[in-house]
Amino acid sequence: MDLHRHGAFKFPNAGLVASSQGRGWSGVAAEVRCHPPGDLPAIVPTQMEITIATRRSPGAYVSRKGAGLRQRTAVEAGTVWFCPVGVAEDDIGISGPLHDILHVYLPVERFAHLADLYGDPRIRADAVRYLADVDDDLVRQLGLAIGRELQAETSAGRMLVEAASLSLVARVAQMYGHDRPERAEAEAGSTCQARIRRVTDFIRDNLDRDLTVAELAEVACLSPFHFSRMFKAVTGSTPHSFVSAARLEEARRLLSRTATPLGEIAHRSGFSGQSAFNIAFKRATGCTPGDYRRQQSPQ
Repeated sequence: MDLHRHGAFKFPNAGLVASSQGRGWSGVAAEVRCHPPGDLPAIVPTQMEITIATRRSPGAYVSRKGAGLRQRTAVEAGTVWFCPVGVAEDDIGISGPLHDILHVYLPVERFAHLADLYGDPRIRADAVRYLADVDDDLVRQLGLAIGRELQAETSAGRMLVEAASLSLVARVAQMYGHDRPERAEAEAGSTCQARIRRVTDFIRDNLDRDLTVAELAEVACLSPFHFSRMFKAVTGSTPHSFVSAARLEEARRLLSRTATPLGEIAHRSGFSGQSAFNIAFKRATGCTPGDYRRQQSPQ
């Protein structure tokens, strides 16, 4: 099977920066491509594709749909996507230019070899979940090692690449099969919850001012990229949604329990002004702050 034909079909308008074609690699292929904005053709892959952004593309997003899931991911350095065997992708869009995107292709036979070797029928290329924004340093480093050899061939490079590809298959099968727990859920342990609890306490103590993801990530001692993923895994909300809900919760508390003027409530809840407060409050509750206060007052 020619693994490189997949890339040529899926990315007809992308520039090919580097290719493993002609390198003699066995059981793995890789390409580095630059992608223009636009839509990609629908495809049902016959091999496992792991895509890694080797550098950030400011303001660019990849939107895609497969396995009944719709995903939209910012393209940061190290962002990882999985496109497993047999998952039809019928809606893929790129919002802005992407540079130096690494694509690693792993054939079905790589998975079948490990399944036979270890007697584990769960190791299947078509059992991998369709995932975006995969936060796995081992997958990332193995893929980037293949990418470095692709860009600058070395004397023992083929041995390294083929060993790395087997390790990639093992890691993907171990962590991301349909019978395995979601990695985001696994990360939401006690340490993660303690970090996020520190952030949610900080949010509630500082509602009267602007709160950015960068600042909240610093409170959690995480990069903004990893903080946003961990926050969503633990709370079920994005940082922005959580802050907005906390502002409205504080406003409701002040309206129902105090006689604080509406303008001061707007300020203490972090709204830019009373007008913005009125609009946001009515959108969320269906009534104005004044009406809400009257409803909460004892008759």
